[in-house]
Amino acid sequence: MRLGNFQLTRIFGIPLIIDYSWPPVVLLHIWLLTQFWLPVRIRPAWPLWLNLLVAATITALFFASVLAHELAHSLIARLEGIRIHDIQLHIFGGWARLVTEPKTAMAEFRVAIAGPASSFILSLLFTFGLLLLQQIGSHAAVSLAALETFYYLAAANIFLAMFNLLPGLPLDGGRALRALLWHYRGDILSATRTTKRMGVGIAYMLISYGLFLIVYGMYRGTMWQDFLLAVWLLVIGVFLKNAAENDYRHKERQSAAQTAQWQKLKQFDIEGTVGSVMSAPPVSIEPDLPVTEFIDSILPVHRLATFPVAREGRLHGIFSLSRLREIPKEKWDKLKVGDIMETVDDQFFINVKASLGHAGLKLKENGLGFLAVLDPEGFLVGSLTERELGADKPHHFGE
Repeated sequence: MRLGNFQLTRIFGIPLIIDYSWPPVVLLHIWLLTQFWLPVRIRPAWPLWLNLLVAATITALFFASVLAHELAHSLIARLEGIRIHDIQLHIFGGWARLVTEPKTAMAEFRVAIAGPASSFILSLLFTFGLLLLQQIGSHAAVSLAALETFYYLAAANIFLAMFNLLPGLPLDGGRALRALLWHYRGDILSATRTTKRMGVGIAYMLISYGLFLIVYGMYRGTMWQDFLLAVWLLVIGVFLKNAAENDYRHKERQSAAQTAQWQKLKQFDIEGTVGSVMSAPPVSIEPDLPVTEFIDSILPVHRLATFPVAREGRLHGIFSLSRLREIPKEKWDKLKVGDIMETVDDQFFINVKASLGHAGLKLKENGLGFLAVLDPEGFLVGSLTERELGADKPHHFGE
């Protein structure tokens, strides 16, 4: 039987996915705490069952901290109008997967910095709890267990924040640095190239240190003492290197696609036609988008009255706020965009090469004052309202 991912629950409407590689890491973490951390820290030694209980508690709170880190990314992304696919817990910790990417440099900066900020806050909270327990000064087993738990989690969260702030992709620090470089250079591909190189450099340093631990351990005959750490550094280093390079390749393909789209739209910039005044690219939504997510994530960022509904560039319908207002609010959480949208009809779309006079007539007749603009192959390339039709300056992709 092939192992796969499974959904554990939803948090703030975001699916929490458990990767098959995560449970072994949880068990390894409990074992390391039981066999090495707690026996060194606690004198006189606790019985095995108590070590296991405390180790399991620390592990649960540690991965809850990892989840809080990823949840911070997700909630800030949602405030920026970005849809969240899910949060995954896996062998390397966690990962918040976004459906779309931040539209601006500062939006990416805010999303990137949210995770480390949450880890810093958690570290402060656990430090405060640790100091409070130290003031109480009890030597009971429960108090000692709480002290060790707070101490470990304060240290773990500060380490999680600091490691993620290293200035190289795919780490949060690399994404924050890319956002700043993007903001000042105005070129996301150039910013990605710089932070990719820094990420690869960090990866090679981790790999080098892992190899050093193995060679030095072999020389001293103590390789077993640092073997797990050495292997972990090698694995993390390879993962970071591949992730940084994949991120850059993704941005290269994305940049090439945007350039091709801009060139395609330029050919439609013919005076007297819809292509010369349309808004492009359009702000489209998918038919399976929940209405509540649309209201929480899309509408605060794009204050429009009407949206084309499309999937993979093909028009499925038109979604209007006026239609949504006709439906009682208590029903919104059970509906998707496709349940409310106006289905595709000739009155709601127009060819990009159509005349402005023809567009004006359709805008007045369809009752929405909105038209989806399609290219000759039927792909959605823009949108048109009476505002654009009466504007002096066209709105084109890349301008």
